[in-house]
Formats: sequence, C-alpha cells, structure tokens
Amino acid sequence: MAEKKFNKKYMHPTRRKLVNMIQTGEYQKDSQISLSDIKETTKREVGDIWEENGVVYEQKSYGKVKQSKLSNELSKVRKYLAEQTKCKGDDSKNKKYSAADKKLINKTGFCATCLAERETQIKVDGLWKEYEDYKIYSNMAAYGTDVLEKWNQALNEVTNIHKYVNDDGSIEKWSSNEDVQNLKKQIEADIDNGRKELIDVIEKRNAAYEKLKPMNYELVKEIWFKNNNDNDTMCGIVIKKLWWWRRRKRNNKRRW
Repeated sequence: MAEKKFNKKYMHPTRRKLVNMIQTGEYQKDSQISLSDIKETTKREVGDIWEENGVVYEQKSYGKVKQSKLSNELSKVRKYLAEQTKCKGDDSKNKKYSAADKKLINKTGFCATCLAERETQIKVDGLWKEYEDYKIYSNMAAYGTDVLEKWNQALNEVTNIHKYVNDDGSIEKWSSNEDVQNLKKQIEADIDNGRKELIDVIEKRNAAYEKLKPMNYELVKEIWFKNNNDNDTMCGIVIKKLWWWRRRKRNNKRRW
C-alpha cells in the first residue's frame, strides 16, 4: 500500500504559512495569522445571573438557564423576602424558625432568643421605660400618619356627585343633598387636630430616643430605621410635611 505523503498544497493559506514557519524557522514580517476559532470564556459560578444580548441567564449546577427579565425581578423579590425572615442577630444560615419567631423577626428583626437577650441588656441598663415609651410612640406615629393620609385623601375626593362604573362600562352619576362645604370643614378640623396630636406623639418619641441613642441599641436602631430613617417612606414624607406646617403656623403667629 502506497504511503500517503503530507501535501501542503491542499492546506488553507494561513495554516500553510504556519507550517512553513515551523519547518524552516523563517517567517515573513508581513505575515498575519488569525486564530478565529479561539473564544474568550468566562467561568460562571452557580447562582450567577448575567445578561447577554438582552437575554438573562442564571448559572445552575447542570448548566446555564435562560430566564426572562420578569423572573429575574421575581428572584430579587424572593431573596428580599427570605432576608426578612432571617434573624439579624443569628449567624446560622440554615436555622429553622418557628411561626412565633418569624412574626418577631418581621416586627423587630430578631427571633425570640436574640430579642430576649437584647431586651435583658436594656433592663440591666435601667432604660426599660424609655424603651417601652419609644416603641409605643413609634407605633402611634405610624398609625397616626396612616390616618392623616386617609383624611387628606378624603378631603380631596369629597363631592356631592358620585360616579359608578357598571359591568358593561357605562358610567352612572348620582347626586346627594350633602353640604360639601360643611363636610370639608369637618374633615379639615379633623386633619388639624390630627396634626397637633401627631406632632405631640413624635416629640415624645424623639425624647425617648434621645435617651436611648447614646447606648446604640440594635433594637432601637431597627425601630428607627423602619419608622423614620427612610425619607422615601410615607411616614417620613408626612413627618416632613408636619414640621413644615408647624413652622409656617409659628411664623404666621409672629406676624400677627
């Protein structure tokens, strides 16, 4: 059987140049060899999420999985909800919490065991009354803020003409004999009294907070963050409006 000889004639020009360089040790300076088959690869870890050409992928143990952007947002929501059910004072990742623990974590950020330890320290420091006052007035401020927002909404929507949308899409208008102006005055009076009461509650809460603040308690910081520290929350926005309203009223009194 005839032995097949290696023939460079049938090779791709680029590969033929590479063979010549290896055999002769000479090369032309203007020779350009491209390696188009080599791809840059990125090693992904399990759980990594990335986007390529508008498509979201997640790396699983068995390979990458295509996801929609909506599922990516849902995964972020699930991660956030999972963090809300984990005690902030516990380093264990796989600890199972009881139903009572989960309620406490949602309310205080800590499970029953961690909460008891931290509250015991507050009692030892002799600041238990201030801590209780701070919790009570914080809850009252949050509730009062919600009620005040509902009153403001009612004031903007009060009218003697009511619209109802039927199942077929048609709209019916009903008129009542209510005195809208008197009703608005009543709501405005309730809002005015509610503002005064809410400002009083906030002052008492802040007074208790000033006594607790130097101790830097985790429980107090958690309550403060949930109710007041986030300026984007409805509570924070309303409190800002209240203080602005109070300063304006003081300035009007000074003018008179």
